[in-house]
Amino acid sequence: MSETAVSVYCDGASRGNPGPAAYGVAAFRKGEEISLNAFRAGEDNTIFKLAEKIGERTNNEAEYFGIIRALEKCLELGLSSVVVHSDSELVIRQLRGEYKVKNGNLKPLFAQAHALAQRVRPVLVHIPREKNQIADYLANLALDCSANSPFTNHG
Repeated sequence: MSETAVSVYCDGASRGNPGPAAYGVAAFRKGEEISLNAFRAGEDNTIFKLAEKIGERTNNEAEYFGIIRALEKCLELGLSSVVVHSDSELVIRQLRGEYKVKNGNLKPLFAQAHALAQRVRPVLVHIPREKNQIADYLANLALDCSANSPFTNHG
């Protein structure tokens, strides 16, 4: 596995909760994060970015989908020294074992995310929403897109 330190930002979005939902993920080499404006202007220095509509889901389900897809991509690319950032306090605390998973719909998503986290061994960090703008932008871009297919990119 690569020893490159990677910062991964994950977000989920749901319009209606439950409602149409999507996730967005952007991964950067540690220290290379950029502003949303720079990202939108084409200064894309991501290792990978992912976004996809996921049907009718709650916001918490969409948050889990983002982390699951991010961890899957980290495994696929052989990335280690991963720090996963999310503005979902619930999901981060559940994955850290600080909160129990009580919602039946979240239990299978938690199990999948937890199994992936056991393999990737990321540091899980809760961040304020304003620090997660690129992942939020990607999730909303996917929701606004008429196509249902995911877009992925790895630089």
